Amino acid sequence: MVRVLSGTGFLLIAPLCTGAHRAGTYPVRMRIATVNVNGIRAAARKGMVAWLEASAPDVLLLQEVRADADTAAALLPGYRSLVWPSRIRGRAGVGVAVREEKIALSEVVDGIRSGAVGDPLAKKGRSFPIGTGWAGQIGTVTVVGENLERTLLLNAVVCEEIPDLVDVDPEEDLAPWEREPDGPARTPAREPLGPVDCYTWQTRRVLLHGDDDGVTGLFLGNGDKATPQNRYLVEPMTAWRYSEPQSKKLKAPVYMPRKLPTDRAFWRGLSTLVAQLSPPITVKGAGEVTPYRSPGVVDFYQDLMYHEIVPASGLILLHAVGIEYGSNESTIAELVDDVLSLPAGLLGQKNERLLAVVRGAMEETEKVANALWVLARDLDRARGGSPDTGKDAGRHAAAAFYQVIDERFPRWLTSLDQEDPDRAHARWRGLLRSEALEQQEALASAVPDTAFAGRGEGKNRKDVGRALLFFRRALARALPLPQHNAPAEDAERTPA
Repeated sequence: MVRVLSGTGFLLIAPLCTGAHRAGTYPVRMRIATVNVNGIRAAARKGMVAWLEASAPDVLLLQEVRADADTAAALLPGYRSLVWPSRIRGRAGVGVAVREEKIALSEVVDGIRSGAVGDPLAKKGRSFPIGTGWAGQIGTVTVVGENLERTLLLNAVVCEEIPDLVDVDPEEDLAPWEREPDGPARTPAREPLGPVDCYTWQTRRVLLHGDDDGVTGLFLGNGDKATPQNRYLVEPMTAWRYSEPQSKKLKAPVYMPRKLPTDRAFWRGLSTLVAQLSPPITVKGAGEVTPYRSPGVVDFYQDLMYHEIVPASGLILLHAVGIEYGSNESTIAELVDDVLSLPAGLLGQKNERLLAVVRGAMEETEKVANALWVLARDLDRARGGSPDTGKDAGRHAAAAFYQVIDERFPRWLTSLDQEDPDRAHARWRGLLRSEALEQQEALASAVPDTAFAGRGEGKNRKDVGRALLFFRRALARALPLPQHNAPAEDAERTPA
């Protein structure tokens, strides 16, 4: 059997076998082809039918079909097909076709697996998908040492030293090969019991078939499904965020994995790595809650600093890896692979001053980005743009600003290990102000002369002058200039 994972404009496939375990037979070899036809009618005119007859794939995956289901079926003789046309006539669309004597179309489309013997969730010998594996639901953060040995030791957390992991029982937190075999059937009520259990979680069951010469086939079935709610109690390599909807649903505080975003740099999620950067928030019905929980490996490093096992100064290198899925979590859309160096002082006992500086710098950066967003939107409206084009202009302006800041903030952050925090903060404010004014100049110079006359009436009027005025005010609020003592007036000055 073949499970097809469908996305937008393309298909991914994973070869499986048909009923191998249940029937005691070996899997049947099959040929799978994926083709971007660039319009199935055009492909047929260029000899696609002859190619199908010669290559005879058992499963055919099609992209850019650009036709309805009936048209595609007529051009695929000897195959059963299903097409998902684009919502826009004549555009894109994907499809799948199978040779019916080899495999049923329904099995390809629905992602049905052969059910393992004894699986209580299997129906009529078949088992349905259970979603992504455990690692796909989280974003992992590791502490990087100077070599592999050091890295492994820094991430092998001692659970009893971490408040969130203190209840993990090492006698029960075992790898699959250290406990009784699970067998082919999944255990519906099973939950991860600790870090080791998480690292070795069996999302799939694999049974190999073979003879004296080696492996000849396999049975692949569903394994155990792990839910992400409150797994900070057993999982030490993930940052966690408070979820108000989940908390209301379960009537208890719930934290969900803070997945690593692909649309922003790693440093912008610094508050989730160092939870002290985010002060408690008040939630209706729940009172005061901690918005984020740091990864256990970060808390473990902090504990090692406290016991003087690692230096309390210098830099800590963090490595983040994550996945962003596409439609219905059926495809991998983006991968996250980023590093960030933190000054160890952020995790120190006397870190209030440093935390305040970093928190202030992050908040000010966000305010400046928002001010540029508004400026770009207002300039677009002044030139006659619509609300939609104004939003697009704002997003582009903010992205251009962060493109510069994403390179400079990590370098500034590392400088805090050697520089006075207040002096460094003043330097960062100066950099923000300089970059904001430079981007303001670029945005204002790009608008046509008609934008100076503007559009609209009264308070809704938008022109270049008003847009720049509002921007300067927002910038002054975000980055107030240092206050200098004015010279004292001469009290004995004689009036004219």
